[in-house]
Amino acid sequence: MAKSLGWVRFDHYSIAVPDADKAIDFHEKLFGLELDHAFNSPSEGFRGGLLDMPNGQGQVELMSPLGDDSFLHGFLAKHGPGLHHITVEVEDIEAAVAYLREELGIEPYRGIWSDHQWRQTFIHPRDSGGVLYQLFEWLPGHGPDNSVTDAQPAE
Repeated sequence: MAKSLGWVRFDHYSIAVPDADKAIDFHEKLFGLELDHAFNSPSEGFRGGLLDMPNGQGQVELMSPLGDDSFLHGFLAKHGPGLHHITVEVEDIEAAVAYLREELGIEPYRGIWSDHQWRQTFIHPRDSGGVLYQLFEWLPGHGPDNSVTDAQPAE
């Protein structure tokens, strides 16, 4: 059994906000971050943007509800705007899940699934001390320089 989760790198942290455009503008002005791209993800029920941190340190994802049935409406009503999740790339998602189960006694939240660019799972906040963690591995042919998602560019 592996002695760790197989952390490769920090990818991004995600903040839930009621208005992604306002939050993007704020983060650009406050930190001087540059928008990598804005997106709409109808299948997941959110829209927003990814901003690059300086020196390749990762990204900040700002997301707001898209559609009346978006999961973010409930999140914002319960928690208000703020940290939604932290995303970490792992070497092997299957090995990471085995480690969670066998070494830490944690059942991954929602299992493992693919979103056309990576295989992913989550660690629920009740199992991590209050933070939702997203773990992923890139699918072959995908990665930071050539990722493909079902998200559509924002207009």
